[in-house]
Amino acid sequence: MPVPQRVNFIVGWASSPPQKSLIENDGISQFNQALSQILITHNSYIHNTMHAVEVREVSKVFKSANSQDFLAVDNINLQIYDREFFSLLGPSGCGKTTTLRTIAGFETPTAGEIYIHGQAMQNHPPFHRPVNTVFQNYALFPHMTVAQNVAFGLEMENLPQKTIRDRVAETLALVQLTDVEKRYPRQLSGGQQQRVALARALVKQPSVLLLDEPLGALDLKLRKEMQLELKKMQRKLGITFIYVTHDQEEALTMSDRIAVMEGGKLQQVGTPVDIYEYPKTRFVADFIGDSNFLTGRVVEKQQGKIIVLVDQQLPVLVATAEDFPAGQVVTLVLRPEKATIYRADCDVENSWPGTVEEAIYIGTDTRYTVRLTAKSSIALRRQNLHRDDLQRHKVGDSVRVTVPPESICIL
Repeated sequence: MPVPQRVNFIVGWASSPPQKSLIENDGISQFNQALSQILITHNSYIHNTMHAVEVREVSKVFKSANSQDFLAVDNINLQIYDREFFSLLGPSGCGKTTTLRTIAGFETPTAGEIYIHGQAMQNHPPFHRPVNTVFQNYALFPHMTVAQNVAFGLEMENLPQKTIRDRVAETLALVQLTDVEKRYPRQLSGGQQQRVALARALVKQPSVLLLDEPLGALDLKLRKEMQLELKKMQRKLGITFIYVTHDQEEALTMSDRIAVMEGGKLQQVGTPVDIYEYPKTRFVADFIGDSNFLTGRVVEKQQGKIIVLVDQQLPVLVATAEDFPAGQVVTLVLRPEKATIYRADCDVENSWPGTVEEAIYIGTDTRYTVRLTAKSSIALRRQNLHRDDLQRHKVGDSVRVTVPPESICIL
């Protein structure tokens, strides 16, 4: 039976259009192959875009003896994709660890529900959820060797010894600890202990790995090395990582997306670029990196730009696609690295005169604070590319500061 003419479009989508004779002689086979290819593509798309974890309208209230209840998590909604490195970022007490613990099952939501791969977790204790957790303090058994620590979870499942040995060896190789498998935790460095904790969680092959500030106890250099290793490992394994941290640089370095939390609420969810370049609230702009805030009134609208008058004397040109009416008060966000400092006699677009109040050498950069008006100053960083530039602008010097209109964000 020949394939109807309209089906040729489907066959052509999966491969190049077959010749007429092939359709007539083997039309059903061609159609089935094409349909199979379409279904494979469709299923792959669904798999890659499905939610690994959903947090639906979750709140958590902690009761206290004096009746002063504490709302740790306030009606948050999150969708975390399969194979995503997702970070919960915020200061201490913002609710990020409580959120992680509700996903793990260590805390029961006061309201709302947790879903993992579409399945409600309300009646599932931690050991029946397809997740594992790496804690900040590692929680290694001091009387067990590295290999025994890693094998512990598999032993509790009563798996065959050969299976346990093979999976432990494979996981230790993954975290580069095969040469220390017979050592005890006290004989390991901090970085090695962190890897053992990671291996113990990964050996059970969870679909979601939860990490509660696991790098917090490491020194700065080792922490930066482990950030890159964790990201590389997550890509290799292809599983979902949900990572809790208060370190902004750490979150920006490793994450596909970040949820910024404050006071139990979600402030913003987005990619590192979205969070840093386009903050939606003053808290996000202030918490992620360094920011200058200037408040002024819109005095003029141009094509794709507005002029904001700061302190009634400082005109700032800002690029925006939004329609701000004249007279509206807005807050501008200027990142220090976006600003450039020049001599006072330089004529530069969107620049303002000022006086250097502070010049601090910090190795790679020099950080300047420039007084613009009686009420407003701006902090900026100049990269130290040449040694001759180190003393170019001194405290008390008159200068000009400029920021490109496209680099200024409006809250």
